[in-house]
Amino acid sequence: METGEKDKIIENGGNIREEENTVFEEPQIESYCPEELNLGEETALESEISVAKNYFLLSPQSLLDELKALVDNSPVERIKKDVEAIRDSFYKDRQELPENDEDYESDESDESESENSENIENIEKVVDPVEKEFEEYLEKYREKKAEYARVAEIRKEENYRQKLAIIEELKDLIKEEEDLNLTFQKFHDIQNRWKEIAQVPQTHVKDLWDTWHYNVEKFYDYVKINKELRDLDLRRNLEAKNELVRKAEALLESPLVIEAFSQLQQYHDAWREIGPVPREHRDRIWERFKEASYKLNKKHQAYFEQLKQERQHNVKMKIDLCERLEKLNQREFKSMKEWQRASDELSNILEEWKAIGFVPKKENSEIYSRLKKSRDEFFSKRRMSYRSQKKETIANLRLKKELCEKAKALKDSSDWEETTEIFVELQRQWKETGPVPRKYSNSIWNEFRDACDTFFKRKFKQFSKKSVKEQYLSNLREKEALIVELENFVPGRNESRNIEALKQFRQRWSAIGFVPIKEKEKIQIQFYAVLDDKYKQLKISDAQRKVVRIKDKMDASRDRPTGRIVENERERLFNRIAQLENEISLLDNNIGFFASSKNADSMIADVRRKISKTKEEIRKLEEQVKLIDKEFE
Repeated sequence: METGEKDKIIENGGNIREEENTVFEEPQIESYCPEELNLGEETALESEISVAKNYFLLSPQSLLDELKALVDNSPVERIKKDVEAIRDSFYKDRQELPENDEDYESDESDESESENSENIENIEKVVDPVEKEFEEYLEKYREKKAEYARVAEIRKEENYRQKLAIIEELKDLIKEEEDLNLTFQKFHDIQNRWKEIAQVPQTHVKDLWDTWHYNVEKFYDYVKINKELRDLDLRRNLEAKNELVRKAEALLESPLVIEAFSQLQQYHDAWREIGPVPREHRDRIWERFKEASYKLNKKHQAYFEQLKQERQHNVKMKIDLCERLEKLNQREFKSMKEWQRASDELSNILEEWKAIGFVPKKENSEIYSRLKKSRDEFFSKRRMSYRSQKKETIANLRLKKELCEKAKALKDSSDWEETTEIFVELQRQWKETGPVPRKYSNSIWNEFRDACDTFFKRKFKQFSKKSVKEQYLSNLREKEALIVELENFVPGRNESRNIEALKQFRQRWSAIGFVPIKEKEKIQIQFYAVLDDKYKQLKISDAQRKVVRIKDKMDASRDRPTGRIVENERERLFNRIAQLENEISLLDNNIGFFASSKNADSMIADVRRKISKTKEEIRKLEEQVKLIDKEFE
C-alpha cells in the first residue's frame, strides 16, 4: 500500500480523513505541534451498538429503571448512547412484541367470555403509567443535556480566553533576558498549562493553533537555546512518541474494535500535544504511527462492513417473516382449534422476529409497519371469528340440552325396540350438532352418555347372554350376505346413481348390529376392501373417497360425538398444507443461493420441478378440504 493511498482514507464509519494533504505530516523541527489530527466522527451504525450493555431483552419496567438510574446518577455527557439504546428498545418492545394478547379473546373462553366479547369494541385504551413516566424521564434527560451543552460552551469560551492569556505570557517570555535554563523551565510550564486546558470553540481552533505555533517558533529563534538542552527536549519527545507508537500497534491485537478505535483517537490527541523530535527520527516514527493508524482504520472499516451485511441479512429474515404472516392471513379457519394453532404460529413468528438482531434504521420503520399491519389484521379476523363461533356454540348447547332431556326421559323405558330406535336417532342428531362452549363440553356429553348407557345396560340385562350371541351371529351372517351382494353389484352409466347405491350399501352395513368380537375386524376389512374396489371402478377422485371414509367413521362412532371427526380431518389437511407451503418457501430461498453455483441451471430447474410438484399436492389437498366443507356444512 503506497503512502499516498494511506493518507487518503476517506471518512467512513469513523476513519481518518484527509486534511489538505498534510494531516499526517510531521512538523518541521522549528514548529512545536502538528496540525490537528482528526480521525473522523462516529458513524450512525457505531452509535447504535456502542453502549454499555444490551437493553434489547429487558422488560419495559426494567428499561424505565435503567433510564432513571442513568439520568439521576450519571454525568449527562456520558450516557447519550445508553439513553438512545434504552429509548429504542422501550418503544420497539412496546410496539412489536406485546407480552400478552389481552386485547383479544382466548380460545379457552367460556360463555361469560363470549358475552364480554360482544362489547370488545367499547374497550378504551388506558394510558400506560410506565410509558408516561418513561417519557417524563426522557424530557428530563433532554433538559439536562441542553444545560450541559450550554455550560460546555461557556467553558470553551473560558478555555479560549485562558489560552489567549497563555500566548501573551509566551510573548512576554520572549522579551525577558535571564538565565536560559530558567527561561526554558518557564517555557515548559507554559506548555504544560496549555496542554491542560480543554477544548475551545471550533471556530477558534485553527487561528489559535496558528498563533501558538508562530510564537513557539519565535521563542526558539529568540532564546537560541543551547544544543544540549534542545537535544534533551527532542529526545524526551521521541520517547513519548515511541510509547504512543507501541500502544497504537498493540491496539491491532485487541478484539474490541470499537474500543480500540476510540483509544486510537486519544493517542492522536496526545501525539498532537507532544513537541518535535530529532529530524533523523521524524519520518521513521511518524510512518510507524501512521501505519498502525491505517491498519486499525481498515480493521474498523471491515468490522462495520460486516455489521452492515449482517443487518441486511436480518432485513431479509424479517421480510420472510412478514410473508409468512401474510400467507397465514390468507388462510381460512373455522374452528377454535384451527385458530389456536394459527395463533401459536403467529406467536412463533413474533418470537423469531424478536430473536433477529437489528436492521438499518432507514428500513426498520417500513418493515415493522408491514408486520404490524398483518398482525392487526390477524387479530381482527380472529376476533370476528370468535364472536361468530361463540354464538353458534351457545345455540348448539341449547340443542344438546334438549337432546339430553329427551334421553333422560326415555332411559327407564321398557319398550326396547321402539326406544332403541329413538336413542339411535338421538345419537345421530347429537353427532350432527356442532361443538358447544368448552366449559360445558364434558359435562353435557357425560349427561347425555349416562342417559344412553342407562337404557342400553338395562336392555342388555333384559336379554340372556345366549340370545345376544345368537343375535351377533345373525348379524354376522347378514353382513356376509351384504358383502356378497356388494361384490355382485355392477355400476351403471349414471355416476350419481352409482354413488347413491354405494352409499345405501354403507348405510345398510352400519344399520346391522354387532358381530362376534373375534370376527369384527376381519369382516370390516373385507367389506371396505370390496367397497373401495367399487369406488375405484367409478373412478371418483381421492377427495370424494376421503369424504366416504369420514362418513364411515361417523357411522361407526356410536358412543361419542362425531363432529370432531370432520374437524380433525380438516385440521390434518390444513397442517399438511402449511407444511408444504413452508417447503415451497425454503425451495424458493434455495434458488437464490444457486445463482452463483457452477451447475446453477440444472439445480434451479430441479428445484422448480419440486416446487411445481408440491403446489400440485397442495391443490389436491385444498380440493379435499372444499369437498369436506361442502359435504358436512
